[in-house]
Order: sequence, then structure tokens, then C-alpha cells
Amino acid sequence: MKSIVLLKPRSVFLGLFSVGYLFLSACQATSEANAPRWSDPAFAGIPDAGKLSELSGLTRSNHTDNVYWAINDGNNPAEIIAVDGNVRTLATFSVQGVRNIDWEDIANYSQNGKHYLAVADIGDNGGVRDELFIHIFEEPSDAKRGGKIIPIKSIRFLWPDGARDAESLFASAKNRSFYLISKKRVPAELFALPFDAADGSKPVLVATLQDITQPDAETMNKKGDYGRYRAQITAADLSPDNRTIAVLNYQQINFFPMPKQSNAVLKPVSTLTLPWLPQAEGIAFSRDGKQLYVGSEQAPTPVIRYDLQQP
Repeated sequence: MKSIVLLKPRSVFLGLFSVGYLFLSACQATSEANAPRWSDPAFAGIPDAGKLSELSGLTRSNHTDNVYWAINDGNNPAEIIAVDGNVRTLATFSVQGVRNIDWEDIANYSQNGKHYLAVADIGDNGGVRDELFIHIFEEPSDAKRGGKIIPIKSIRFLWPDGARDAESLFASAKNRSFYLISKKRVPAELFALPFDAADGSKPVLVATLQDITQPDAETMNKKGDYGRYRAQITAADLSPDNRTIAVLNYQQINFFPMPKQSNAVLKPVSTLTLPWLPQAEGIAFSRDGKQLYVGSEQAPTPVIRYDLQQP
């Protein structure tokens, strides 16, 4: 999704980060005694503005610790960018054969000893697109190499009941499926699409995500577009153990259990309220599941990190 509010200059943001103002409002709520607990957020870094000016998706590498893959939003060059845990650019991979219509998320998975990346070209603010794409790549083994990268497959798909906006994608190798979450519908809907889906397939609704906090009337009335958008789903990632879905919106991270059956009704096992962060649109677990990164789409696209707390 494109930027919706204006920001102060980059130098001002760096000053705010350095004195910690960004993190004053962060808090966590849990509904289960054994739910994982996360640290207060820490500042991870600010990407190179020339490479990631509209960070809209983030995922971990399955080849190398402390390496992450990022993409920019639509109408930017078709590129996949490797960064480290401090969001420093390692290399840029130019994607050949497809264009960035409205790239919104990037996911990872491993299968038969190989590692893959999947880019979701699924953004549709106006609800008018009649076809969406998931572009699948073999993950480069050397994230510092750069160069050109070509999809090994692109899945063209359609929503089962008409166009809708979506911005989140994650993959489950265990279930051999991609998962997408509707952005604007309440409750949010979780859909599955098999890795081997045929061209023109339709995702299947597998669960609804209940109890995501919606903006109250005061927020809707006083905060304009930001108030209206703040509960809409912008990204998601699946924990490495395949048990927990981290679902991001502009105000919170809601952690849901991975559904074990179709037509499931899921409720958060815990929730993190974000600090003030401009337009949070990327989320990624680390390779060991002990860190969680959240990225902003608005320049200077700051990234924050949560650390898993020991019991």
C-alpha cells in the first residue's frame, strides 16, 4: 500500500531513535499462560534509502543466519534485496521476466532439500484486479552475490468470490501451501493455495481471524485515514516450528495458532502493541524463531526487532 501520511525528515527520525522515543508505547498482552513472551522493541536499523524506499515485505533466509530478503511496494523495480539483521544492504537481485505490479509480501519455505522464496503480487487497493500472482524463486545460496534472478514458476490465481485487497503471504512446507490473509474484511480471512496449484486456481478459505482490535469511534473520527486503516492486515509470517502465525497491522502484532482443520475460528494467543511506527508493512521471524523483525514502508522505512524471552 502506498504512503498515507507525511513524515518528518530522515535526520529527525534518527534523532528520535537514538533517544528511544519510538518505543514508549509498546506493550504485550497474552491470553494463554504458555504463550511466548517478547522483549520490548529495539531499533534494528534503517535501510539504504536508495534500495528500500518503500519496504513492503520481509522474510528470513533459510540458507544463512542473520540474512533477510526484502521487497519494495508496487511500481518500483522488480528486485529482491538481501539485508542483514541491521538492515544493511548485502546485494540486489534483479528479477527477470515479471514486473512489480503491486508486490506486497515475500515468504520463504524449504522442500526436498532446497530453499525457496515466494513474492506475492497481490495488492489491490481498489478491488479491481482480475488476476494475482505468486512468483516463486530458488533462494540464492550467496546473498552477497547479487545479479539476476528468474522465477522457476509463477502461479496466477483468482479470489473465489471476487476481487479484494490483500498484502500478506506466508508459506508452510509442512502443509505444502501458501497462505494469504484478506486486508480489509472483518473478521480477517485466511486462505490456502497449494504449492502445486494450477494456473487460474482459487485459494480456499481455511479460517477466520477473530478478535483483532478495531479502531474505536474517536480514533476513526480524529485520525483520518490512519485511524481507518490501522487494523487492516499488512503482512504475516509463520514461525519456523510451523505453530504460530504473526499477523501484522498498523497498530499490533497478533499471534494466532496455525489452524489444524478447515473452517477454523482462530483467536490471538498473544498480542504486541507496536510503538509508534510509520506504516508497518513487513514482518519476519529469524531463522531460529528467537527474533521478530517489523519494517515500515514509509521513508526512512525504520525496522524494529523483538527478542523472544526465555521462560
